[in-house]
Amino acid sequence: MDRANGAGGGPGGPALTALLGQNHYLPAGSGTVPAHAILTVEAEGLGPLARRAESAEVIVIDCSGSMSSPGTKIAAARRAAAAAVDVLRDGTRFALVEGTDRARVVYPPTERMAVAGPDSRADAAHVASGLVAAGGTAIAGWLDCAHRLLAAQDTPIRHALLLTDGRNEHDRPGELERVLAECAGRFRCDARGIGEGWAATELRAIAARLHGVADAVVDDSDLEAEFRTMMAGAMAKALPDVRIRVSVRDGSELRFVKQVFPTEQDLTAEGVRTGKRSWEFPTGAWGDESRDFHLCVTADPEGDPQGEEVRLASVALVTAGPEAAATPVALPEPCPFTVRWTDDRALSTRVHPRVAHYDGHAELGRAVNAGCEAYERGEPDAAEAAWGRAVRLAHELGDEKTLRRLRRLVTVADPARGEVRVRPGLSAGDLNAAWVTADHSTQWTEEARPSPPPEEAPDRVCPDCGRSSAASANVCTQCGHRFPPPPSGPSA
Repeated sequence: MDRANGAGGGPGGPALTALLGQNHYLPAGSGTVPAHAILTVEAEGLGPLARRAESAEVIVIDCSGSMSSPGTKIAAARRAAAAAVDVLRDGTRFALVEGTDRARVVYPPTERMAVAGPDSRADAAHVASGLVAAGGTAIAGWLDCAHRLLAAQDTPIRHALLLTDGRNEHDRPGELERVLAECAGRFRCDARGIGEGWAATELRAIAARLHGVADAVVDDSDLEAEFRTMMAGAMAKALPDVRIRVSVRDGSELRFVKQVFPTEQDLTAEGVRTGKRSWEFPTGAWGDESRDFHLCVTADPEGDPQGEEVRLASVALVTAGPEAAATPVALPEPCPFTVRWTDDRALSTRVHPRVAHYDGHAELGRAVNAGCEAYERGEPDAAEAAWGRAVRLAHELGDEKTLRRLRRLVTVADPARGEVRVRPGLSAGDLNAAWVTADHSTQWTEEARPSPPPEEAPDRVCPDCGRSSAASANVCTQCGHRFPPPPSGPSA
């Protein structure tokens, strides 16, 4: 069952809406059990606010020596940096950083960030065209530089684009983890890898801690369009801070809150207690977009009436700014997270299709990870088995992007059965391209939902005792009332 809470604000006005999808039935007499739900949040009508939003951008380009081999990489990076600058909205504060074994701000020439306009964009593009590949790779230092630049700005929206073709080899051990801890919550970062020598695990760690998206650019010629797309997405952000507030009843515990679309990010450790039984979880800046979140709350039937709706928690959205917007953002009413206790296994064992979809993506990600790790350990048979599971799952989920990247690692005989063979001589670039997207997902939609099985038809409610039973039930297990056959034919 999905429960939607919309928001007002007039047609086309800025608004957030929320939809909570869950199976409301849990098994009675089983002690403490987890209850799962998917929260879909959609933001619409934020375009006018985005055009007025104050933001700051740092573009970090890897200029290490490896970017010169082949020369198409540094040439593509120059064009991509200029393209990103070209997309900047007038008034945006920005800087261009050259990343080698140290970070150097190459534009503007002063310590202050530039303000985007026709002249500054042209000047920055000219500087980008002269970037030279020489030196080492110290990604922690690059992020630290971006942090210092962005921390000096009073803009509510702060963002960085990072491009690299190498591993973090010239920072001290543990430096990247330390810098990420300092940067977390201060700005968002999208990271891209190009070439053969970068590490998917490093880029995924950066994106996870800084609420961005990591990905591979498989072909150098695609980098310019990728940077335009990323910067356009950054310029569309209007709300600097949307938070999910979860309040749970006494006796229940909040196990986790995860973003599951467009990428999986575990937000649990970032929760801030706002009351005795209430927490808020940051989701970063928003434009017109949709994201899904997986919530898990424990439930105990002791003291609860069987068959009646019981509220475990309440889920609300909270925004920060623009506080004095001429057109305020309408927020939905809190979504109730409810359950009913039942001893009807046909009801309590259902998995809501939204939950099942993202559980499938989590399993897909684990399979991709396992295959990549096994291949790096020199265990091709284990890699083949894991990637076979990944191909089958991606096929079932309709995840064409993951399938395309897996096909660069394996030849696929039967995607539905996961029958594959590892290709000989895999490149590090193809391995990274599959690995970096192991936490990406496709969004569940009603159109993609398979035909419902009989137990997903409407529940049968007993006219004598009011007990809910599965649609396939012939008899109410509480009072013995016999249900009539369904209209379409005799009962199974």
